[in-house]
This record gives sequence, C-alpha cells and structure tokens, in this order.
Amino acid sequence: MPQLPSGRLLNETRAVSYTIVFGIWAEVFLYCLLHDQYLIRISPKHFTLYHPPLWGIEDLTLLAAAWAFRASVGPGLGLGLAALFLGRGGSLPRVEPRRMLAIVPWLILVTELCGLAAGAVAWKTGRPVYPEAIYPEMGLPILISQSIQVTCYLAGVVTSVGFLIWLVVWRRAKGRGAARTGA
Repeated sequence: MPQLPSGRLLNETRAVSYTIVFGIWAEVFLYCLLHDQYLIRISPKHFTLYHPPLWGIEDLTLLAAAWAFRASVGPGLGLGLAALFLGRGGSLPRVEPRRMLAIVPWLILVTELCGLAAGAVAWKTGRPVYPEAIYPEMGLPILISQSIQVTCYLAGVVTSVGFLIWLVVWRRAKGRGAARTGA
C-alpha cells in the first residue's frame, strides 16, 4: 500500500496563515458590505425579489449586509487561501503578508470602477450591457444593478487571477535574483 506524504502541507505559522487568509477575506467582506449598501438603494428588488429570503431579514440595510457576508465567504476565503499557497508555499522567496494585504484593495478598486462604469452605461442608455437573458427584468434599476453585479463578478475574477499570477511571477523573479547574487 502506498504511503501518504507526511509533514506539513505549508511550512507557515498559523499567525501568518490566518493574517493572509482572514485578512484578505476581511477586505473582500468590507468591499461587499459597502458595495451592497449602495446597490440595494439603486434597486431594492435586486435583493428582495430576485434573491431568496435570507434569515428572515426585512430591513434593507441589514439584508444587504447579510448578503454581503454570505457573498464574501467563498471568494474572500478562496482568494486568501490561494494567495497563501502561491505567495508563501515552497522554497521560493515569500511575499510578505503586508504586501498581499496592501494589493487587494487595488484589485477591489479596479473591480468596483469597472462595475460602476457598466452601471453608468446602463443608466445613460437605458439598455442592458449584457445579453437580455442575464437580466430578470428590463426596468432601469435592475438594468443598472445587474450590470454592476455581473461586471464586478467578471472583473473580480480577472483581477484575482492577475493577482495570483503576479504572486508567482514575483516569487520566481526574486528567486532568480537571489540565485544570481548568491543570497
């Protein structure tokens, strides 16, 4: 019977691991919280009619906060875990947690600016930005909110993948530099 590998999957302290994973999730959660607060004011139906009821919450501010929490868990923890392994695992030079946590708000800013641009196009034109099948209805508030949401999902994936690629590229470049200098 083959032996399973023993030892640690990642040679990292819990404090550093938690800082990266939960720090990135906290940044994503804060973004989702602020994002959903304005989105629910553009189109309350986005949350009350086109999402299932959540935990019996009827207050719009609390409902948006609850959806922000729920929506942030998977992407935030997933990005945090991926950043931890790609930025700190293995023998290459490690990316400092502070550096990772400083970059994520820039990813969020780019994501939100893309979403706002899509919402502005829908608002100005009164037309969908994406195929009509993506929109539950053609009323202007839903056109705006759904255009923002879909764009933020897409831009969030692109910026997150770019960030993860950057972690690998940065580590390889630092590793080559260290090998050349004998450090």
